[in-house]
Amino acid sequence: MSSLAIERYRESIVSGSILITMIRLGTPLMIADLIGLIYMVTDAYWLSRFSQYVLSVPGQWFPMFFILISFLMGISAANLALVSQYVGAKLYDKASEVSSKMFTLCLSTSVTLALVFHIVKRYAYFYIIRPPPEIFDEVLDYVSIMALDLVIFGIGMAIGTILQAIGDTKTPATTMSIGALVNAILDPIFIVGLGPLPAMGVRGAAIATVISRSLGTGLLYYIMRRKYPDIKIKLTYIDREWLLLTIKVGIPITMLTISDGFAFTFQQALVNTLGVVVVTAAAVGFITINIANAVLRGFTMSISIMVGQNLGAGNTDRARKIALTAAHILFLAVLMGSIFVYFTRRYMIAVFANEPEVIIEAEKFVSVIVWSFPLTMLSFLGMSVGRGSGHNEIPTILNIVKFWVIRVGVGWALALTVGLNAITMWILIAFSEIIGGTASYIWIRYGNWIKPIIRVPPQGLPTKTIPSP
Repeated sequence: MSSLAIERYRESIVSGSILITMIRLGTPLMIADLIGLIYMVTDAYWLSRFSQYVLSVPGQWFPMFFILISFLMGISAANLALVSQYVGAKLYDKASEVSSKMFTLCLSTSVTLALVFHIVKRYAYFYIIRPPPEIFDEVLDYVSIMALDLVIFGIGMAIGTILQAIGDTKTPATTMSIGALVNAILDPIFIVGLGPLPAMGVRGAAIATVISRSLGTGLLYYIMRRKYPDIKIKLTYIDREWLLLTIKVGIPITMLTISDGFAFTFQQALVNTLGVVVVTAAAVGFITINIANAVLRGFTMSISIMVGQNLGAGNTDRARKIALTAAHILFLAVLMGSIFVYFTRRYMIAVFANEPEVIIEAEKFVSVIVWSFPLTMLSFLGMSVGRGSGHNEIPTILNIVKFWVIRVGVGWALALTVGLNAITMWILIAFSEIIGGTASYIWIRYGNWIKPIIRVPPQGLPTKTIPSP
């Protein structure tokens, strides 16, 4: 990997203005986060025009999706830390070598995940997730097609992680924008039909997503090869030393993603017991709140890159200063966004719901949850600091407590004893975010995460790849 191709990114990250660099890196990531929501919102809008209740179908896929991609998330997180720290240390050849290994492992893992899910999907949804009977068949139709998306997702995640680690967040956002535009064009055609093409409902939404994501990922690979010819991404041999380090650094993220996926699954099952109206209201409510907060979640992702490269460069004090600066600025920004959402919630909800009972329940949901989102941002930031530093244990533990102890544990305890209603469920979710965000901030300020996970040559020696013994 040529140093000339990435030196400009590195210098701004390790020695430039923290705020300006955070904006430069975070803006494309923010756009990418918004684009991910555009996929979801576009599907929800056209599905609501097809049938009011099927707009909750994609929400039944996300918990299982999180479980399935848990291994990919671990691989990505570990190698984001490795590549960014190698770049910070100017070990560019080592960064290129690690990139090919990550690509190989992500591809093989995503193919395996898709095959396993295809085999177990009916049993998982019938016995565990248990969507309402009114939408069960539509859920199976949707997830059967979305299994193909796992492979495309794995490839795109590997390439995007490599580019983000070196400091190029613009290219992934650009290709995602093109994919989202294609999805917006295809959704009405495949969902509600056009001319001789019949309406396909949720199957059409899934097909449009797979096609558009495939196009975006292919374009991302093409641009990377043209823009960074020295990044030699290829299928390669995976050595034991790299695999063990990836497992060591990535397994907390894998555990976190699996834990979150199962927790969301049991949380969704808990919400499903409250009836199809509440299920639909929750789906609408999450869409509304995610739109308001997507603008700022992308900025927390940029902190991983800044922390990683500064730790690799030996700038430990600057790494902590970056994390705290982000925490203070983004907390205030998300709080202002939450106030805006609270006072405009009815208008936002009306875009996706037209039945009065759904609108009423969705308003209750937003009114409770929205005030916890500044703390949710701090949880996201804690995870980003862990990803960049390679120290993911504490964020993993905090999220397990947040989801399993408070949301799932207390929620099911209430449901099986005194009974659970919708408003109590929403309060539990908000309370869990308050606890998780507060603990994450304490770890960011005082935690012992400012140690790089790579071996850096002594100062003054040439910064070439260190050969394995």
